[in-house]
Order: sequence, then C-alpha cells, then structure tokens
Amino acid sequence: MSTSARGPARTPRIPKDEARARIRDAAARLLAHGSYRDLSVDAVMAEAGLARTLFYRHFDGLPALVLSLLEDLREGLVGSGDPADPEYLRRVLEHTVDVAVRHGPILRAVDDAARHDAEVDRVYRSFVDWSAQFTATIFAEGVATGRVRDVPDITATSRALTLMNGVFLIDAMEREGGLQRDVAVDVLWTIWARVLGLD
Repeated sequence: MSTSARGPARTPRIPKDEARARIRDAAARLLAHGSYRDLSVDAVMAEAGLARTLFYRHFDGLPALVLSLLEDLREGLVGSGDPADPEYLRRVLEHTVDVAVRHGPILRAVDDAARHDAEVDRVYRSFVDWSAQFTATIFAEGVATGRVRDVPDITATSRALTLMNGVFLIDAMEREGGLQRDVAVDVLWTIWARVLGLD
C-alpha cells in the first residue's frame, strides 16, 4: 500500500484584471472608513481576500495604488457639452460634486498622501493642473462667445476656482453630516456665476 503526501490545496488562479480590481475596490472600501495613514498592504489584501504577495504584482506600493484610484476620478470628471453654455458650467459643477460624493474618501486619501509622499504630491499637482486647464478652456470659450465675463487672468481664475472646489468639497466631507450634494452645488455655482458674470 502506498501513500502520497499532498500539500495544501492550491488557491485557484485569479485573472490579473480581476485581482487588480479587487485590490483597488478593497482600498476604496477601507478609505471610506479610515485615512490614508491607517492604510496598510496587509489590511488591503485581507479586505480583498488575496495573498499579500499579489499586491506587488500590481502596485509598487500604497502611493501607486491610491494614484490609480485618482485616474478613475479624472475620467469621471470629463463630460461633454457646449463650454460656452452657462448651463454646461453648472453641469460640470454638478458632476464634480457627484464625483466627490461617490469618491470622497479617495480624494481625501490622495490629499492626505500628497503631504507624506513626493510621488503622490507630484501626480496630485498634475491632476490639479489638468483640472485647472480643463476649467480655463471652458472659461476661454465662454469669453469668446461673450457669455462669460472676461476675467483679468483666465488661467489664474481657473486655478483659484479649481483649488477652492477641492478644498471646499474635502472639508464638507469631513464635517458632521457629510457633504450635502445640493447645498454644495448651489454654493459653488453661486461663486462661479458671480466671478464669471453669470448671475
């Protein structure tokens, strides 16, 4: 009678895209209830139900993971419409607030991580620059059609409004009661409309 020694049962192989998605989703869930400083590779992988060693097949570290979530936000902010139409400007703000409502913990985590990691800070600044340039393009087209007041410096105004949006939304998310979507849209629209001469 012969016996054969068997090792532990092998875990089925998970497709690369599925593993990456599970890791990202797990990080997003953890960030919804904690800060970037509380995040760890062990916690993310336990939440994802995957072996710790799989993490480094997909990400170089936690900053890279958080930055991959930021790219999703960039895609979510781009909408279509007539940039010269003031209603389009309001829809951009509504969409921005909706993204903040859905992905607020990620925005907060990226903002927090940027204070502690030079690479996250560099990419976050690039994201802010992109957002400000996107806004400046909208404003410039509005000025060209005469629907938007010609502000002294479109680039600087766009950057100021973009930064204001981010700080305001992150602060609103951290307050008791959280971010109130309609209130946030009305506040931001009032400021934008007055700056651009749309009120």
